[in-house]
Amino acid sequence: MTDQRRPSGVVAPDGSPVDIYRALPRPAEADLINAAIPADATVLDLGCGTGRFARALAELGHEVTAVDHEPAMLEALDDADGVEPVGADITALDLGRSFGAVLLASHLVNDDDLGPRALAVARDHLARDGVVVAEVYPPSTDWPAAVGRRSELGPVGVTVTEAEVDGDVLTAAVRYDLGDRTWDQPFRARLLDEAGITARLAGVGLRFDGWLDEGRGWLIARPRLGSVQGAGSTATTRADQGQ
Repeated sequence: MTDQRRPSGVVAPDGSPVDIYRALPRPAEADLINAAIPADATVLDLGCGTGRFARALAELGHEVTAVDHEPAMLEALDDADGVEPVGADITALDLGRSFGAVLLASHLVNDDDLGPRALAVARDHLARDGVVVAEVYPPSTDWPAAVGRRSELGPVGVTVTEAEVDGDVLTAAVRYDLGDRTWDQPFRARLLDEAGITARLAGVGLRFDGWLDEGRGWLIARPRLGSVQGAGSTATTRADQGQ
């Protein structure tokens, strides 16, 4: 399902164009995630964007709390049953409750600054028997060879326009096209192998528990013994704001 409303023209502070995320189709990975988390789990979707995963998981029977700092992204969830939108910085989130599953899509884990902080928030909101599902860049990807290739996700075209790998640091840019409009988004990421991922998780009290897919683009993590902490309550939901 895509959002067919008028274009917003808004680009989030990280360079993500809202109209592109509204146009993307239901993610196929939602079914893999659904199979990996407890039935009817409460799910915390950190950095949810327009809520593609949040909406899909709610339709599969989960109660989802979807968090993003960009109001224009969250507007796509106005009509989503089973989803509670929360406007907040995910790195400072403190909802005061725990969840059966926490989702970190969009390769947040690969960001040297944002990744560890987002993982710490995931840990702090995770039930003792809960699971973290996170998306990462597969370290085996030949990024320079991908430059110039265009792929399609529903009506959205995606082309890698730049890619340079220095050690395990990727500096790249992608171009999105939708109809006659285009957006360019540069990004920088740490390419983590399994040992690097395990270390990054361990640094915040999580343990690597395997891969969700054969391509090694999605991982599963669980809390290390004694690592789950209680959370207070500082974020504001739309219901609290009267929205």
